[in-house]
Amino acid sequence: MRTIKPRRIKHGDVIGVCAPASPPALTEKLNKGITYLERCGFRVELGKNVLKKYGYIAGSDVQRAADLNNFFANPKVKAIFTVRGGYGSHRILPLLDYNLIKRNPKILVGYSDIIALHLALLAKTNLITFSGPMVAVEMADELTDKTEERFWECLMSAEPPQSIKVNPTKPSIMKRPGKATGQLIGGNLSIVTALIGTHFFPSLRDPIFILEEINERPYRIDRMLQQIKLVGIFSRTKGVALGDFSGCDPEKGKPSLTLSQVFRDTFHKYPFPVISGIPYGHIIGSLSFPIGVRVKINGRKNCIEFLEAGVSK
Repeated sequence: MRTIKPRRIKHGDVIGVCAPASPPALTEKLNKGITYLERCGFRVELGKNVLKKYGYIAGSDVQRAADLNNFFANPKVKAIFTVRGGYGSHRILPLLDYNLIKRNPKILVGYSDIIALHLALLAKTNLITFSGPMVAVEMADELTDKTEERFWECLMSAEPPQSIKVNPTKPSIMKRPGKATGQLIGGNLSIVTALIGTHFFPSLRDPIFILEEINERPYRIDRMLQQIKLVGIFSRTKGVALGDFSGCDPEKGKPSLTLSQVFRDTFHKYPFPVISGIPYGHIIGSLSFPIGVRVKINGRKNCIEFLEAGVSK
């Protein structure tokens, strides 16, 4: 599949900030994130509906989709950053103007619930997007030096990002040696699973999955992995990298498989390499990366090597 790469951004560019899912938890956090971007040398334009509220989402589906479509249509806006995840991105997928987006490719950044947008844009337009920090969450707090450096490198350099290596201090959930090359997709496991079976999920010949989750019991992780397995996607998968699974422990006093058992039971019949302990997920120090680029997973070196940049010059 021939992908479309957005242009890299540079200091002085306008960044559009919108809320495709939930609104900012606190306006103060949004303001702190905006201040951070301005301090980094960028100008910020807020979506019209960022502060709207409709239950747990940032305004109506039409309003949230309009902000995203308007930013892609606006020639002054060079990149689009999201306020936070939460919930709601799935609801606007049918309302996005994919022809408009394909004609005006731009950087889109976010993770968690925003993964739905990344996968849909890859499926519908072949656009490379970015899993990365959000304005009213990580940018409102203090990014670690390594996280910050990698994030801006991904968006501002037309060179392939540095490899993502396993955190040696994290216990391994599962490991299987081997090497494979493919197209990197994934993100939050719940969000990935919720798109399978729809025309918003990318149909890739050689996917390499990077997966993370938070606060789900092992039986729910098991159920989601089995869904991916039963639709046949793992049969063409080239590799799996497991990020952080914070809070995904068995309930005390109840029988349960461990996460390691769940992953071993799911993957043991497949030949592809599996690595775990990738610093990615709902954690401090989560690393950014482009979604949809060609990568190599190396089970011996415990890393993901990027074979291309996510942006063009």
